[in-house]
Amino acid sequence: MKKIISTSVALALIGGFAFSSYDAEAKSFEKNKSYNAENIDTLKVYSDSWDVRFKKSDSNEVTVSAEGKQKGKAPVTFKTDGETLVIKQKDQKKSGLFGGFTFGKNGTIYINVPKSKINNIKLNNKNGDIELNKISAKNVIVKNNSGDEKIKGLNVENGKFSSSDGMLSFENSTFKSLKVVSASGDNYMENVSASKAKVSSKDGVVQIKGMKEGKTLAVNTTSGDIGVSYKKAPTSLAVDATSKSSDVNLKLDGFKKSGGSENSQSGKVGQGENILELTSNDGAITVKN
Repeated sequence: MKKIISTSVALALIGGFAFSSYDAEAKSFEKNKSYNAENIDTLKVYSDSWDVRFKKSDSNEVTVSAEGKQKGKAPVTFKTDGETLVIKQKDQKKSGLFGGFTFGKNGTIYINVPKSKINNIKLNNKNGDIELNKISAKNVIVKNNSGDEKIKGLNVENGKFSSSDGMLSFENSTFKSLKVVSASGDNYMENVSASKAKVSSKDGVVQIKGMKEGKTLAVNTTSGDIGVSYKKAPTSLAVDATSKSSDVNLKLDGFKKSGGSENSQSGKVGQGENILELTSNDGAITVKN
């Protein structure tokens, strides 16, 4: 027992020394730069571990700033390539006993974008939280490995969001086409309008509140409940909802059931010109006005 305790204390001391040594060597990093939005068509962002925050700019410039810790080379770079602005954040290897490990988040990248000036936004994130606030663009593609995504006030023609591990939340946003793919983590949407929307989740709840009736809404979960509520009662909707292991509960004004069972229901409201398709392997399904 004494030997185990002594070993634990030794490891704690070594770990503490490693942390303190790294903190002592690390220094503050800060970088700011502005670009004329008229000269930028596409924004590409690659982040290893820092948080990334997009928000609306009141000027005609794209302003990028990065704040965090630095050890060695600059952890974040900004570079223009024709009409593309490329922002990269790379983790720096640490020397010593804990080389290669990253302890905690080291910084944040802030990107301010003028309304309706950027056509394409592409974000590839390995480990860090993402925020997009009041951004307008034609195309937005976000690939996230680990970290939460908070989307608020977006006005986008085509949006594609994927996440391996983390929560996705959408609020007060408008899309012509929206595709969401989630491996592990809950998905929340509130006051979202999309002509065509598809949400796929392997492990997590999909909760959609205040949805506006669109042409198609398809939601599929491998493991997780599905809940959909509309801001206004649908007027022309064809519904097909199936759960392999749980109940299906539909509460829509004017809904006429055409078939189904305890775990499956189909029917329509009005002429059924728009489509709602919901499927879950292991989760309850609820739909209401």
